[in-house]
Amino acid sequence: MTVIVAGLAEKLGEGLGQQIIGKAESIVAEIILPKKITSNIIGKYIRKAIQNHTWYNLPRESRILLILTRRLPIIKSPILKNILRKIFLKIELATTRGKAIFYGAIIAMKNGIQSLKNLIHNAKRLLTLGIFYLNNPTHYRIYG
Repeated sequence: MTVIVAGLAEKLGEGLGQQIIGKAESIVAEIILPKKITSNIIGKYIRKAIQNHTWYNLPRESRILLILTRRLPIIKSPILKNILRKIFLKIELATTRGKAIFYGAIIAMKNGIQSLKNLIHNAKRLLTLGIFYLNNPTHYRIYG
């Protein structure tokens, strides 16, 4: 994915690299994604995806699902909520804020700053760590 993820995967083994990415994505989902999904929220994510140009990178099924579920007032099905949350996570990870929190979570896990439960409550710290990482030139982004 990037230099830091590749370095962590190489350092820890390929299986652990995927676990780190999964944990970082779950932290991003806990911080950014809404708990209750309504038609207004779905419409907001559709507009965000179009503005970020991630709409065209989404699979056709995901786009159709977003368009159709926009008509429902509230999503009550837990299975549909999980599917929509995964789509929302893809859209959020394409934004600068989502990338910053994602990389901030990876750096915090690498440095062992806090436990994972405390990371979720300290979103500002993750955001600043991620912004510092993203503002570095690409050849300085190696954390070894």
